[in-house]
Amino acid sequence: MKKILIFVSIFLFFPLKTLLSLTPQDYAKYFKIDIDAPLPTFTELSNKYANPKDIYDKKYDYGWNISEIFDEIFRIQIAANGQREKRIPFANEEVLLNMLQNVPKEIYPYIGPYIHTVPGIPEKILNLPGIKETKNKFPERIAPQLADIPDLEFLSPSLYFILMPEAWPQNLPRIEYPNMYPSYPQVHYDEDFYKKIKKLVPVEKFFADKGKAPKITRSDFRTLEPTQTSLLTSADVKAFAETLDEVQEFGKKDNNFLNTFNAGIFLDKYEVENGTGIKNNNQIKDQVNPCQRLVQKIKILGKDKENEFLTIVGKKGFTLNTWAYTCDKTIKAYRVSKVSREVLKELNAFAKGLYLPDLNVYNMQTQGFQMSTIQAILEMYKAPMSDVIEVKKNRKLLTEKFKKMKYMLISSPIAVHY
Repeated sequence: MKKILIFVSIFLFFPLKTLLSLTPQDYAKYFKIDIDAPLPTFTELSNKYANPKDIYDKKYDYGWNISEIFDEIFRIQIAANGQREKRIPFANEEVLLNMLQNVPKEIYPYIGPYIHTVPGIPEKILNLPGIKETKNKFPERIAPQLADIPDLEFLSPSLYFILMPEAWPQNLPRIEYPNMYPSYPQVHYDEDFYKKIKKLVPVEKFFADKGKAPKITRSDFRTLEPTQTSLLTSADVKAFAETLDEVQEFGKKDNNFLNTFNAGIFLDKYEVENGTGIKNNNQIKDQVNPCQRLVQKIKILGKDKENEFLTIVGKKGFTLNTWAYTCDKTIKAYRVSKVSREVLKELNAFAKGLYLPDLNVYNMQTQGFQMSTIQAILEMYKAPMSDVIEVKKNRKLLTEKFKKMKYMLISSPIAVHY
């Protein structure tokens, strides 16, 4: 998981102002979701973020579609930029440079030739040791699956990454685990001893009386008004699971999948802009609380979609909010119930901050991203033992539902690491 965390962080960054004073716990506040917080409509967000002219009007779309209207201010700007002695910084120069410095050098032969073909890449990056030497150079190490293809050297540099042997799972070294053999206590079976036991306590005493009614416990009742902190019951979990088929059908209707996906992009931008989101990493909140985020997106889409979704979950006695709370708590408890020993060790290391000293080798942006990611992973597995016990009673049912959904709740991922 540590390697996954590092490689994911190559592509997403979060700037930090005071790195040494921040810890993963400082990002916990971003994962508390207020479903009832007022949000703009989809149309308002679309008009605000989807129009490129709101970001920068470059006066033309393509080289062959330049406006016929002469713009003196635009001419002066372009002329001034061309006469500057100081180089204009490439927009993502530092980000790309940090990415290259953080990846293993063995990857350079597969990405370097392509970088040299991209227009506008700064000399600072092209002359980076290891990248500079890859110009017009075909990789030497090639995956055996592709080695016998004729004229392979004419492959586009943008596809060189598939030549890397490590890009093919079949080429990765297999970890050999020792065979575990069950051990049984070597105890002599004393038949007389068990006869005495059965005489003192007859086996029939262990059978339930057929005339007795089954014991009804709290687990058999629904929670009247579920909140973010209320405990689950087995009845809650079953009721939630029974909504999933129709929820997935809702996602397939009309453009609901695409619209919720776009609503999520707009919501991330809106929250970052208003100080309630993690810059360049806000989408990770969908993995921590996928259901509450989904309800937020549906509310953004408008009253029609909100009422349509409410009709589905309302059949099992849920409101939008109570369904979202029950759903997120169930998913977190399900993750905990399925967690492997290896993942548990990683979670323990994250909680104790054992990896924090390792982050010092990375730049500030990468460190900030990894801190928020570490906290997100811890939040994903935050569930009381009571919830885990209730979920385990229905784990087979949940597994069948989640597999059928391909672990996607419409456009929100139900991340599970075994």
